[in-house]
Amino acid sequence: MNVVELLEREQEKAEVPVLRSGDTVRVHVKVVEGTRERIQVFEGVVISLHGKTGIGASFTVRRIASHGVGVERTFLLHSPRIDRIEVLRHGEVRRAKLFYLREKVGKRARIRERRQPLGGESGGVRRAQAVEAEAAAEEDLDSGFVEASEPDETEELEPGNV
Repeated sequence: MNVVELLEREQEKAEVPVLRSGDTVRVHVKVVEGTRERIQVFEGVVISLHGKTGIGASFTVRRIASHGVGVERTFLLHSPRIDRIEVLRHGEVRRAKLFYLREKVGKRARIRERRQPLGGESGGVRRAQAVEAEAAAEEDLDSGFVEASEPDETEELEPGNV
């Protein structure tokens, strides 16, 4: 692993929910106004995901503001400006990019709810669990030994059973 990858891994957040297009999310964003910092909530539907993994992964959320005006906002998934992301509903959609929602208004812009989240009841796998599994796999590779079944002393190897 080179230095750039190490720095990127340091900047990644450990707890990131699994997001998909069509999910309704509530993003808590840190906003700085002068000397004060406050949390602003942006709730809407995820219409696109950019980049699967890594520090450059981002997602776009669309919500309907006052008077039916749509507002879209793109967030970096591992940004320090994001306090937390809550997944409220899982939407059942058949596309990766939901840009067609820009033309839809009212009831036509609804997305059906997926009752069973993908992967069963437990929901999605968190980033921390994936990192732990990856680290364990790396340790096995670094140690250089792979467990192999050794023949028992009671069993004798015959020329045909090798």
